[in-house]
Amino acid sequence: MKTIVTKSGFEALKEKYSQKIEQLKSLREEKAIAYAISGDGWHDNPGWIQLGQQEELLAKELNVLQQKINTVILLDTTHLDGNKVQLGCSVQFLLISIDSGKMIKQSLEIVGSGESDLKHKKISYDSPMGQALCNMEIGEEKEVQLPGGKFKVKIQSLKYEII
Repeated sequence: MKTIVTKSGFEALKEKYSQKIEQLKSLREEKAIAYAISGDGWHDNPGWIQLGQQEELLAKELNVLQQKINTVILLDTTHLDGNKVQLGCSVQFLLISIDSGKMIKQSLEIVGSGESDLKHKKISYDSPMGQALCNMEIGEEKEVQLPGGKFKVKIQSLKYEII
């Protein structure tokens, strides 16, 4: 299954893969030391066995990451309509609660599946908020139903990272 990601998302995926490779190298060094210290190889060596289990889990994680990297489609923002909210777009908008009238100014980046990171204000295009924002234009307003209730959304500005 192909996954569409932004350039920064792809770079983050490759960085995570590199970090896991380094962790695996370090783990294998620890495992070799645990093997050598025991004097009896792997017999009655719980430390060596535990490191082997960690090595197996890490190898599986690396395999999953490699499969993701192999199936990535890098988003080309040069062909997107710069007037609409789409994948790869940073959008600034007003979120107004229908119930309370409370207004919140938000800035989010719309990213591919698996790239979401709320700490860094990145949401997936297939999340409820991402789906609500996609294809809206600057100045456009619409009512949306989100998990937190009913809101009115008004797009204020858009920005695309050019790759």
